Amino acid sequence: MVAPEHRVLHLRDRLDLAAELKLLCERGPLVRIPLEDGSAVHWFALGYEVVREVLGSEKFDKRVIGTHFNHQEMALPGNLLQLDPPEHTRLRRMVAPAYSVRRMQALEPRVQAIVDDHLDTMAGTGPPVEFLREVAGPLASRVACEFLGIPLDDRGELIRLTAHRGGKRRRVLNGHAYLAYMRELAARLRRDPGEGMLGVVARDHGADISDEELAGLCAVVMNSSVEQTESCLAAGTLLLLEHPEQFVLLRERPELGEQAVEEIVRYLSVFEGLDPRTATEDVEIGGQVIKKGEAVFCSLLAANRADAARDGFDITRKESRHVAFGHGIHHCLGAPLARMELRIAFTTLVRRFPSLRTAVPAEEIRFRPPSSNVFTLLELPLTW
Repeated sequence: MVAPEHRVLHLRDRLDLAAELKLLCERGPLVRIPLEDGSAVHWFALGYEVVREVLGSEKFDKRVIGTHFNHQEMALPGNLLQLDPPEHTRLRRMVAPAYSVRRMQALEPRVQAIVDDHLDTMAGTGPPVEFLREVAGPLASRVACEFLGIPLDDRGELIRLTAHRGGKRRRVLNGHAYLAYMRELAARLRRDPGEGMLGVVARDHGADISDEELAGLCAVVMNSSVEQTESCLAAGTLLLLEHPEQFVLLRERPELGEQAVEEIVRYLSVFEGLDPRTATEDVEIGGQVIKKGEAVFCSLLAANRADAARDGFDITRKESRHVAFGHGIHHCLGAPLARMELRIAFTTLVRRFPSLRTAVPAEEIRFRPPSSNVFTLLELPLTW
């Protein structure tokens, strides 16, 4: 059963906001919803400016303190998503240089080659193709491995372990094997760092980062990068196909690639919401007082789409303001890599497959049930 706070974060009608979420947004940018048993208060931040204020404020803590919430994931050393300063600051400073403009530019030809390779295979296999499983997932995994410096011989097994498929028991077993691999990799990188992001961190920071932190860092970066990028590749392709005039426009004007990516990630908001932020003192936001110990859930989907003026899909939009990559100190560190990868993938896909279309009626395309914060499809059969 989906927890009530997560249910709100997943109120979608396929690619769009569900009517229930739209009605909730009409109540205001910050909505107070007491629990039925009176044990705590849910606050839902729904407006763009309010969400930015909550995420950018030092008066909120990612750690759940003094509330009834106990569903957070097990703490993992090196997991930037679960840390606050000073631990977060220390580790983020070590990793941030790996996402510099210079490193992204150096990696771009390799990402283009990976995209071309997968689209060559797609063309050679011929239609139909299940795009999520056969293209988006493997492509996102290979780029992540390339960036992190995962040894070539290990990539096939690691991609298998990170596939978000199978029953609960299988996913748990894969998760344990995945973490065991990351610990072993961290030890190897101490001896032979290489030029990938993890090796660079191990070489440049040595004793300042433990093997457990290095393993946790790799596990989180790999998992979140693959899951969110494959989701955006698949859902973004469907979005373009459902707006054929935008598909044609991107094919005819590839220079719109960067704008198109900003609009796609804003419109989709595949990372739908965030773990609760807990007020560490009384805070006034949006004319309301959030008391110390009360939790706020930020809906990135609502923040990016609730404004009717920005609910349409337009890749020529000049100011595609969004919080799809978060905001504040937890703004997605991997955003530069994701932007570059998505730009190359979408512009190359529409150029090489101008007659691309879904292989089944749109209403038959299935979406993953709301079980995590990441929105995605179960499958995307395509033909051309």
